[in-house]
Amino acid sequence: MVRIAWRMLTQRPASMLATFLALWFAVVIVTMCGAMLESGVRYNGTVARYAAAPVLVAATDIQVTFGPRQEPDTEHYPLAVRGRLDPSLPARIAAAPGVREAVADVALPARLDAGGRTAPVEAHPWSAARLAPFTLRAGAAPAAGQVVLDQSLAGRIGARPGARVRLGFASAARTYTVAGVAAPAGTAPETPTVFLDDAGARALAGGVTQVIGVLPDPGVGPKTLAGAVGRALPPAPARLTGAYPHVYSGVGRGTVESPAVGNGREFAISVSGVFGGCALLIAVLVIAGTVGLSVRQRHRDIALLRALAATPRQVRRMVVREAMALGLLAGALGVGPGLLFADRLRDQFVARGMVPETFRTHLSWLPPLVAAGSALVIAVVAAWMASLRASRIQPTAALAETAVERGGVGLVRSALGLVALAGGITLCVVSGSVSGDSAAGTSIGTVFTLVVAVALLSPLLIRAAAATFGRLLHLAGATGRLARATTATSARRLSSVLSCLVLAVGLGGSLWFMQTSELHVASRQSRAGLVADQVVTPAAPGLRPEEAAAIRRIGGVTAATGVVHGTLFTRQGGGITDLPAQGVDTEGLDRTLDLDVTRGDLAGLRGDAVAVDALTAQSMHLRVGGRFRGWFGDGTLVTLRVVAIYTRGLGFAALTLPHDTLAPHTGSGLDDAVFVATADPHATAALRAELDAVAPGSSVVSRDAFQVGLDRNLEENAWTNKVVTAVLLIYVVIAAVNTLAMYALGRRREFAVLRLSGTTRTQVLRMVRLEQVLLLGLALVLGAAIAAGTLIPMVRGITGSATPYIPPGGWVAVLGGVVLIGVVATLLPSRRVLRTRPVDGIGLRE
Repeated sequence: MVRIAWRMLTQRPASMLATFLALWFAVVIVTMCGAMLESGVRYNGTVARYAAAPVLVAATDIQVTFGPRQEPDTEHYPLAVRGRLDPSLPARIAAAPGVREAVADVALPARLDAGGRTAPVEAHPWSAARLAPFTLRAGAAPAAGQVVLDQSLAGRIGARPGARVRLGFASAARTYTVAGVAAPAGTAPETPTVFLDDAGARALAGGVTQVIGVLPDPGVGPKTLAGAVGRALPPAPARLTGAYPHVYSGVGRGTVESPAVGNGREFAISVSGVFGGCALLIAVLVIAGTVGLSVRQRHRDIALLRALAATPRQVRRMVVREAMALGLLAGALGVGPGLLFADRLRDQFVARGMVPETFRTHLSWLPPLVAAGSALVIAVVAAWMASLRASRIQPTAALAETAVERGGVGLVRSALGLVALAGGITLCVVSGSVSGDSAAGTSIGTVFTLVVAVALLSPLLIRAAAATFGRLLHLAGATGRLARATTATSARRLSSVLSCLVLAVGLGGSLWFMQTSELHVASRQSRAGLVADQVVTPAAPGLRPEEAAAIRRIGGVTAATGVVHGTLFTRQGGGITDLPAQGVDTEGLDRTLDLDVTRGDLAGLRGDAVAVDALTAQSMHLRVGGRFRGWFGDGTLVTLRVVAIYTRGLGFAALTLPHDTLAPHTGSGLDDAVFVATADPHATAALRAELDAVAPGSSVVSRDAFQVGLDRNLEENAWTNKVVTAVLLIYVVIAAVNTLAMYALGRRREFAVLRLSGTTRTQVLRMVRLEQVLLLGLALVLGAAIAAGTLIPMVRGITGSATPYIPPGGWVAVLGGVVLIGVVATLLPSRRVLRTRPVDGIGLRE
């Protein structure tokens, strides 16, 4: 049977190639996603700033325990910025056995100005220099009013001991004298570093401690030290509800270096997990359909083998071994491209700022093994299931079914199809409450469930369509009646073709237009809500509140609103949700920003108040006068009073807080932009002329120019979803072309019989075109219905509007593309088949 299986494979190159391509593409995608997933799991950043400290203590994530006490489940979510530690913790750790010293550190983002040059820097206390360690290369340690620069920064701005530099912090801007220049013993930290005297740094930080570096006594190993430090920490409660200090050692210390490490890890894991899971679901459908069609087209060969005394078990073994051979070949040839694409995807993530530059693609045997093994298992199971009837049926019945398909659909298949249909409809109903972060994954799951229902019920649907619309085909004469008859009698073979076409329309229509709808609503809201006619955009890392106040005092400026962006976390459902937040000053806010408040009043936005976007308020059951409970981006617990509900949250932020409430809990405390309202065009000229003196390095752009940049950023943020959608659609399109070509190339005998019966070549091609009209029409109707049923509730949940935004030509591109694929992938193979003389074709294999 092995030799027979090999000969059947090689003598049916179209079927073999189609199955191989479906398997190969699945291996490539799953390998790529698996490599990115493993890279995310193993990613810990690099240890530079704290390389000399074998043990670190920091709070890097929010932890919340859900579920019953008997089976608790703890969710972790990385903090948006560095977490805060108890100020008494350094002394407590220093008293632990084996600890020589516990050094408290805090990072203070600032803007350095020196000789007309500006640079974003991080300021640290001089005592923390030993954690790298940084050693002086020139000058001395800093005293009050002095600063030590790292060597690369000093060289870039041309500063040496005795020079004067100005540092702009969120709380103050001061001029310092350069006391010295220091260099790290190993790798330099990613952000340029300056060191202040300990008292000055502590005063600017407000006594906040973010990291504790622990240095051991001589002879104490990292493992022993980590255990002693862990025992010195306050015991965590049984049910966690916040950010707690953790002990980090070894490569885990890289997570403490920057919050971007934890967020990059979370991004890589979530994106690759959703991407790979969706690709695997689609692969199941595509491979099962392709293998099933391949087996159905060989019923005649299998029947002849049964007539020659082949047992059902031998037939099943032959079909399974064919699938196994193709699966092994696809796995061997697909792993390499998958790993290569994973590396290219990592480069794109880094270039777009989605993961830090220290993120590396980790290559191991596990992702290729899982990808190749998954494809092999799917192929073998699909082949085994497809071979069951072919191996059990009597040879004479099998030969009869090669001429005329059996009618009806099994009871089990019909029941499963109805269950899948009910599940898909249920997902459509509940998808309106899904947040934007998981909307894409939910959309694919909904589409997949409905397409499975179509695949199971497709013979019935095709026959129903042939019976319903066949009357129209009768208008085309004999070829129309023939097209109706052949479609109805080939319903089982066409089921795989229909499934791929419906998947292409449903997936493209739902995923792509969900993104266009979200981007369109966000852009429309930001355009309508930005009332200011000018926007001041600062040099990194941002503008100090005093600079925003100085802009307000420039002649002709009627209002200036500094905006700082941050993140808040809250419990929602069975997990933790992060919400984008903005902090604003309410003075003159109505002349710069219109959030479209529907309830409450932004005048009450002070102290512990918060205004909430309507969709967020609805999902969290908040109303004016209610309480929002959660955590700031640094893990600080907060309870806020809801004073207003507004509708333009997608264009700005889900939460709006008083500026002074949010700013201390962001990474820098500096403003990301200042919205400026001016009295006339002359005031704009004055603003441009005086801005450099008020806020060095900043620039002024018009409202329209700012909106163009904002739209560009929105498009950039949606890049990942677009790539996922594009890759999955390419896979589906390849599968659709495969199945269409397989079906067309498998009709040699049928076309030969028609030709020998007197049908001309032109009439056969016309029949094929009419069949395509019926099949593509059904696919477009079903696919569009699935896309609409998935898209409308999803868009309502994300944007608040039940009307999706479809760009001009959007549906034309989706529907026209499917029609083009169907016509090209069917007519070209059909023309090739018709080149064979009928007398020769009647004896050829299907």
